[in-house]
Amino acid sequence: MTSNFREKQWKIATRIPFTSDYFLKINSGSKLKKNDLFSEEFGTYYLELGSGWGEVAVSLARDNPNTGFILMEKKADRLRKTIRDLKEQDIKNVKLLSVNFNWFLEEIFEEGIFDEILLNFPDPWPKRRHHKHRTLNPRFLNTIHILLKNGGIFHFATDYGPYARKGIRLFRDDLRYKPVQSEFSLQRLNFPISHFEQEKREAGSRIYYLDRIKVPN
Repeated sequence: MTSNFREKQWKIATRIPFTSDYFLKINSGSKLKKNDLFSEEFGTYYLELGSGWGEVAVSLARDNPNTGFILMEKKADRLRKTIRDLKEQDIKNVKLLSVNFNWFLEEIFEEGIFDEILLNFPDPWPKRRHHKHRTLNPRFLNTIHILLKNGGIFHFATDYGPYARKGIRLFRDDLRYKPVQSEFSLQRLNFPISHFEQEKREAGSRIYYLDRIKVPN
């Protein structure tokens, strides 16, 4: 990938679709540190990749005021909805990045900045020729390993069985992670449910939850 093409990608990725104090600003060549995220310091920091309409993060942020939440979402209509909900509930511990996280992640944040990272229902790309587009792959495991602190937790959910099985195999082969409890679960207790997940549940889909701890070095 040429440097010119990468720079074009960066300009596209960092283009804010509209003005809001909830947006974080990033610059090429300068990684965000913890004290860049919020004007105040929080006890823990949480990253959601592809936050959708924001219902999960808004609920978590409301119930966990001592955690700073960073949401990455590229679709403007979903960002607008999230911001409306944050304003209505006067939630201050959330910031947004209008960025395609599949393009950039390591280049945005300092190492070991997050206590938890959530990836809920990414596109499963079911056709074999499209598997290369899946988010969950060895390179992504390297990335979240960099971003999580020691003992930090990665949460993953999918309703596509083959994708869940692939994720289980990837983590089984990577000794830098260990299951929180079991290799997968079919339920996630005491956790907000997105509209998408609710639709899948009502349709009778089986949902797989994978939770992994970053093993301390």
